[in-house]
Amino acid sequence: MAHPKDTKDKRGRGHGQGQSRDVQVSKALSLLLRHAAEKEGLKMNAQGYASVPDVLNWRKLRSLKVTFPEILHAVDSSDKKRFALLHIPSAQPTKSTTQATTIPVTSPDAEHDASTIVGEDQPATSVLESAPATSEAQQTATDQALSVKDTDPANFLIRATQGHSIKTVDAASFLEPLSLSDESKLPDTVVHGTFHATWPAILQSGGLRCMGRNHIHFATGPSLESVLAVQTDDAAQGKSKPGDSGVISGMRRDAQVLIYIDLRKALAAGVPFWRSENGVILSEGIPVAKSEQGEKGEEQKFVSLEFFDVVVERKAGLGKLWENGEVLQELPENLTKKGNPKARR
Repeated sequence: MAHPKDTKDKRGRGHGQGQSRDVQVSKALSLLLRHAAEKEGLKMNAQGYASVPDVLNWRKLRSLKVTFPEILHAVDSSDKKRFALLHIPSAQPTKSTTQATTIPVTSPDAEHDASTIVGEDQPATSVLESAPATSEAQQTATDQALSVKDTDPANFLIRATQGHSIKTVDAASFLEPLSLSDESKLPDTVVHGTFHATWPAILQSGGLRCMGRNHIHFATGPSLESVLAVQTDDAAQGKSKPGDSGVISGMRRDAQVLIYIDLRKALAAGVPFWRSENGVILSEGIPVAKSEQGEKGEEQKFVSLEFFDVVVERKAGLGKLWENGEVLQELPENLTKKGNPKARR
């Protein structure tokens, strides 16, 4: 879809603490579609789709005077493919957009049978008879939605591809499960990026947790071999901080500590993993033993230390911190006391 020229002058520096217009719009969309939909009264279906008119009507986007072309631009230009788009010409908005109703999928077949979930007052987001089921199909659907010549936002649905904290968003309905029964689809690398200040807490707690989100996020690169090779080359040249290597979905580019997961071992133990359409690997972990549960007795889920293959510090040139179930070296206190760097886009 061609984006009108008048969107260009809205992408300059905005009033959001020096953030560009693009960043302001993208962050607002992420906040709404990942975390705030229920609180803000946005209607979503179990896959996390919301109608674009409802999204544009959200108070924060209204205050920014965000336009439909800017929504399309946010989807199209996201380096990490944060958003998915569906074009459904029959998706006309219904009555009110003020009542919060997240539509549940009551059976495995229900998400493809509009008659089982569509009510007179329910939003257009329930019209999902042909919602794509695989990550490849989902990306294709987004590409197709961006290419159509349709300027009516009422014919489009949008959602965040991952990162939800909204508990009513059903991960299984739009994520591709990874399984040992089809090893050809398993990524060679599954790695979680974290920071100096966080690594000691991960060790102490016994593994990785969702920390308020629905899933723990993993990337499919960089490979362990490439990270160690860079560190070896830098050491030979007297450098101490290897540089970043572009955009990696599922991990902040400034991650200081990389936790490589033994995916096959974790899957064999029953730890669920999924792949989102933007290539992020996700897991909620599995419950830990009762003796390790929280003080209030709540169920905690981990990707535990037993599934950590190798852990590498990559910013200060320290190399391996963990391997074969053992701590090889501790991070120096001057690194762990600095706190985590602020996220950037």
